[in-house]
Amino acid sequence: MKIKIKNDKELAKAIEKANELIQAVEDYQTSKVPSPVARLSFPYGFIRSANHHRNRLQFVRNAALQSNMAYTLILTDSLSWLLNRTNISGTAAEMLRKLQMFIAGALVESITKDYLKGICGKGYKDRTKYLVANNIIEQSLKEDLDWLWDVRNKMHLFLVDDSEYINEYTSENHARASIAFQQLIAALSKKKIMC
Repeated sequence: MKIKIKNDKELAKAIEKANELIQAVEDYQTSKVPSPVARLSFPYGFIRSANHHRNRLQFVRNAALQSNMAYTLILTDSLSWLLNRTNISGTAAEMLRKLQMFIAGALVESITKDYLKGICGKGYKDRTKYLVANNIIEQSLKEDLDWLWDVRNKMHLFLVDDSEYINEYTSENHARASIAFQQLIAALSKKKIMC
């Protein structure tokens, strides 16, 4: 049965009912061996296709890398759904933002490596420095990308000295990482590098 929501009042009622049903399923399932029929349907329309993401990354020359990055961006769409469409909070939300920031850093690393292949194959921050020096990105974007790299490097848990209970995985920093990633894509989409 398909339900059409027509206004915010109907939306609030539908959310309340869905929350009750999901909690009832969870309460039932925790007392039993998980049933194969107890799987919620993921809603269609939020996750973008691999082709959509490949089209955003047309400046990536390596086709396999472009596709693998597109698949990774599908993962970030899935994580975004959890952050934006549920009330997940606290440490769980922070760790989802952490994962997205790590992924963004890894994607930027791959993008800059591919974009500057044969031109500037040095380390990550050398590549962002090159992009600024050649007027491909602004200094402010370099600073955000370098900050993102520093955050991404915290994925090596054995190198993190302090407890991550107090961390920088805030909504504001998550937005900063996302904006930096989007700005890099926009900048590289505009400028063809000459090999």
